[in-house]
This record gives sequence, C-alpha cells and structure tokens, in this order.
Amino acid sequence: MAQNVTPSGMPKSYAEPSNDYYREIYKGRENAPESVIERLMIRYDLNIYDGAVWQIALSLQTNPAYQQLVDAQTQRLLSGKSGDLGILAQSPAFTYNGQSVTGDGSFILRSISEMYGPMIDPLSNSSVAPAGFPQAEHGLHKADFRPVLGENAWATIIGPLQTAYLKYGAHIPKDAPEMRIAVSKLRTFEVMQDALTGGVFYAPTGTSGMQEGGISAENNISLLAALRMLREAIGTREPTTTRLIDELITRDAKGPGIEDYFRERIYNPAQGIFSSGGFVSRGTDGSSHYVAYENLAVDVQTWGLTVLGAGWVDKQFGEGAAFKIWNNTKERAGMVQDGVLQGVGYTDGTGMLSGEWTLGAVLMAKEMAKAYRTSHPDWAQELTRDADSMLLDVQALKVTNPDGSIGYLYANMDGPTGFGWMARRIQHTGATNGWMILMLRDFNPFVLGGASGG
Repeated sequence: MAQNVTPSGMPKSYAEPSNDYYREIYKGRENAPESVIERLMIRYDLNIYDGAVWQIALSLQTNPAYQQLVDAQTQRLLSGKSGDLGILAQSPAFTYNGQSVTGDGSFILRSISEMYGPMIDPLSNSSVAPAGFPQAEHGLHKADFRPVLGENAWATIIGPLQTAYLKYGAHIPKDAPEMRIAVSKLRTFEVMQDALTGGVFYAPTGTSGMQEGGISAENNISLLAALRMLREAIGTREPTTTRLIDELITRDAKGPGIEDYFRERIYNPAQGIFSSGGFVSRGTDGSSHYVAYENLAVDVQTWGLTVLGAGWVDKQFGEGAAFKIWNNTKERAGMVQDGVLQGVGYTDGTGMLSGEWTLGAVLMAKEMAKAYRTSHPDWAQELTRDADSMLLDVQALKVTNPDGSIGYLYANMDGPTGFGWMARRIQHTGATNGWMILMLRDFNPFVLGGASGG
C-alpha cells in the first residue's frame, strides 16, 4: 500500500494491471470512451474514500515513513489542491440544496488526481482521445468531477480523526490539521440535510449522473458514524460545534435528523432489509414526499448494522430484526459452498465475491455476535462462524507480487456491481487491502480509536 503512490506520495486506488488484462476485459471495445476513462482512473486517480481507509491502515503500522505519507494526504485535502488540480466542488458550478458554497466548505471531489491532463492511456500509450471522449479536442484528461457525501464523510472526518487518534491519543489538539479538516464541511452537511426526512442529500446539483433529491443510505451511515466520532473528539471544548453535530443527528426544532431518517425511512419490512436509500420528490405546489429505493445494497446492511447497532435496530423494528436482516442478506447475496459462507457480493446473487464488502460483513458479524452474546447465544455463535469463514475464504483474493509484497484483489470476477461502477480483478489499495489490515487488527473504523464497543 505504501508503494502504490505517485512520486509526490498521493495514494492510488488501484495497482495498475498488465496490458494483457486490459486486452482481456476490454476485448472489442478497447477504444470505447468509457473503457479509456476507466483505464485513466486506474492509472491516475484516487477515490478519497480509499485514501481514508489507506490512511487508517498505514497509521496502524507505527512506521514514521508511513506517517509522513498519511499526514501529507491530510494536508493535500486541506489545501483544496492535488498537484496542479483543484479538488473542491465550488459554486456556481455546484449548488448545495439551492445554496451557494465556496472555499473550505465545498465538498471534495470523490476522485482526485494530480493533473487535468495530458494523460496517457496505458493500453494505447497515447494521449489522443477517441471519438466520443468528453472534450476530445483537449486530448486525454481527467473526466470524473463528482462530489459525493459518503466519500467526504470518510475523507474529511473518519480517516483524519482515526489517524489523529492513533498519533495523539484520545486528546486530539483542536488546531491539529486532522481536526481542522474534520469540522470544515459541517455547515455544508447542515445545508444538504433534507427538511422532510432528516437524510443528507447524496450530492450537490451540478453533479453528473445525480438524481435530484437523491439520498443514499450508505452515505448517511458513513456520515452518522463520522459525526459521532467528531463529537467524541471535540468533547466539551466547542459547544457551538457539538450543538450543530447534535442537530444533524437528532430531531430538534429545525426538523428530523439522520437517526430519524434511519428510524422512519430506511427499513423495508416486506423484504426484511434496509433500503439502499431513496429520493425526495417535490410537487409543483411546494409539497414533498419521499420514495424509497427497492434494491438490495449489501454494504447498507452490513455497515448499517455495525453503525446503528443490533440493539438499536431490534428496538426500532422488533426483536431479532438485525439478525433477520443479515440472514436475508446472506440468502440473497451470499456465496455459500458446502453450507459454509465464503463472503458476499454487492447485491442479489451474481456469483461475485467482493473483497471490501465481505470484510465489512466480517466486522458486522463480529459486532453483532457481541451484541447477542447474552440474549441469543445461538445467534452469536452463528455470527462468529460467519465472520471466521468469510475472513478465511476471502483469502482466495490474495496475490503475491514479484517483490514479495501481498495484496488483495477487489473482486473475484469482472463486471458491474449494480451501483454505477465496475468490479475488477485488480489489487485495491484502500478498499480491500486497507479493510484487510483493519480486520486483521480488529479495528472498527466507525468508532474513534477502533474500539469494538461490546
């Protein structure tokens, strides 16, 4: 993970594969614009969520050289620039729930690189853009400029605060760069909070491919965990900031909070799962109503059960609801061989094993086993078996590099995840390698300091 960085030290989401691999997966469409864009992202880009997981994983190694890389990533995001490229999604190009936001409060683009262009396609070794490439007259260049809520929760709060905790201990200086970036987007989160549901919108207007009024459950799960961590890190030092955090989380005079969104909007009793989110539809008369999505997103179930907690879920939706949600998820998206759970995919069964989402399920199973240890010891035993078998069988994604280092593939097969991006048999710096380190260290990224809490 420490080696898969640019010369300036910016981590990259993927380790670049061979051209033979590219020829295999793009056969017959090597020059299609979407294929070229994906290759450029693999070669040049970092998803800032991956960067956050990468920061935590490297911080756990207590290596001074790694700490320098980690600190440099925080400073990179704080600066609002990566190399020669601005990375802040500012108004007027982006509008935040009808409001203008500029400067530090602007969301960071979900995918960053160190330049706009020219970029070189690894397969063609050319910077000439094929027909249909956006703004092809400029040659090959960065084409993804999308600011997203969940990535910002991880990159500006979860990653920095966890690394700060590992560096300073429980008393993080309020002027530390990690604390400064953690509070930088709070007012924007407030602006983006929907008055009807309490959920925070997925992305500002102007984001390519965004559904107007869209609310992602997974993104709000990440933000809820992040806000709880930030509140704990601040303690009693900044009452105005903690009051803002509390208002984001819990219903008050301003309206519902994120917890109310999960209490009132997220559970689908007919399917026995959490909805992946929904969207707020606004009528011409000024009225609003919420429409929930019906599809299964595995990480919403696993991260949701981890962050909300089995006790909270059962209290809201009935005794054993959390355990049933996990069983329904396994039935629909689990990979099982000879009665043993090997892992999970992204959505309803495709035979796809996701390294990252399986490791998220490992964490969830461990946490739920602790929650049910006394009240339902049989459930706890089953959950422990699931965690152990998944952690063992995800080793099928393990690869050894020529230099002897170890890595893990993002998935066991190539294809669409069902959520707008592709799963690839490529080593993944943050999502899979980072999560593997967290699980081997028994580190819960959703709790400040990684404590298991049970």
